[in-house]
Amino acid sequence: MLGKTVEEIDQKYHDRKVVVVDENDTEVRIAGLVEAHRDPGLQHRAFSLQLYREVGGKKELLLQQRAVGKPVFPFYWANTCCYNMAPGEEYLTRAISRVKEEMGAVVDVSILHILYSFTYYAPDVEGWCENELDMVIVGEWNPPSPEASDGHSGIKLNPEEAMDSRWVEWEELNKDIESELNKYAPWFRTIVKDSRFRSVFE
Repeated sequence: MLGKTVEEIDQKYHDRKVVVVDENDTEVRIAGLVEAHRDPGLQHRAFSLQLYREVGGKKELLLQQRAVGKPVFPFYWANTCCYNMAPGEEYLTRAISRVKEEMGAVVDVSILHILYSFTYYAPDVEGWCENELDMVIVGEWNPPSPEASDGHSGIKLNPEEAMDSRWVEWEELNKDIESELNKYAPWFRTIVKDSRFRSVFE
């Protein structure tokens, strides 16, 4: 979060808790969100949701540009929705509620599938980082009027979470992610290169 001190950010997220986990997604303890994101961080439970659609025989992915107010990796483009799981939450149930909160997208849980999980560490500026066990979730979503000229039908962004969104064809994304090294969030770059994720789109 640009221009904000750690204390100011801690005040904003004071009530947010995350679940610290081991490599097997077994709970170790509960920690504050800010504590978990101060380098080197605490490995915590999270998910990355990727919605996609098929248009003209080609698959398009719905991407989000992270809001300027995000403490970690603001401005970066990433998958449809990311979230740090709070204690007691369930992956798919929280995915459908969170994507509505961030993107305004109404999604039925029946379209979502958990693909796999992976761990990663990614340092950011000013002593922030991501250190997550990230559950990758995908779903084919057919928003109302997908042929709308602005490409944003069915989407209403929460400005505290997302600056922008766009549908990107799979092959175009692969080319762009190789040439634009500082455009995409590190976890999303890792996801796109994973064969388990690629199998959905190739």
